[in-house]
Amino acid sequence: MARISVVIATKDEERNIRDCLESVKWADEIVVVDDESKDRTVEICREYTSNIIPNDSNGDFHVNKNLGIEKSSEDWILSIDADERITQELSREIKDVIGKSDKLGYYISRKNYFMGRWIRGCGWFPDYIIRLFRKGTARWPLMADDFHGTPHIKEKAKTGYLKNAMLHYAYFSFTQFLEKFNLYTSALAKQEYNRGKKMNFLVCFLLKPCFVFFRKYLFLRGYIYGFRGFFISVSSALTIFMTYAKLWEMRRKDL
Repeated sequence: MARISVVIATKDEERNIRDCLESVKWADEIVVVDDESKDRTVEICREYTSNIIPNDSNGDFHVNKNLGIEKSSEDWILSIDADERITQELSREIKDVIGKSDKLGYYISRKNYFMGRWIRGCGWFPDYIIRLFRKGTARWPLMADDFHGTPHIKEKAKTGYLKNAMLHYAYFSFTQFLEKFNLYTSALAKQEYNRGKKMNFLVCFLLKPCFVFFRKYLFLRGYIYGFRGFFISVSSALTIFMTYAKLWEMRRKDL
């Protein structure tokens, strides 16, 4: 029978990690790569697995995801984050497909939650991403090259889509959101800086942010979700604005 390794990269995830591990304890192997957590993350992980690898990623958690894949021992890999959950329906589907499939990997949709509510608008659903794949067929790109990057399988004909979705509890408070917002925009700015991205003031600071807001709030029906949808749409526009603001700052220091 086909066997599966679950790979999780962690950093200070004591709030999330237990529920995540509970949702994947059916797997044949769980591999955790921890990025110098200062809380109880590792202590909680030890209750579920002895395969815990400490590694300082220097801010690139995709490095630790790839390390976990390399250290896993089973033929199939399920790569998830600490704030994600595998439902019972999805776990049954995963076990079923890997036992009889000739595919190299599968796209899994995510139900993204914001402040306790599942958001289907704003382009947040179905949010398909390759997370289940045969070992040796996919890796996470380095964040310096592609911050938004996800595992990729070149042979599209050998990939499939699962019916059931995983749960993603993206943000549980505005404080957490702002912490991630700052890290996220800094990483994006660094990526654009390394790429030598050109800037046009009108496009970068006005047209693009406005386009993103109206697209998410109106065309992708963010308005259905009240203040949550409005906040997501505004913050998406601000992500564009702040990314270019930080890029401008980085270039200014070069002068």
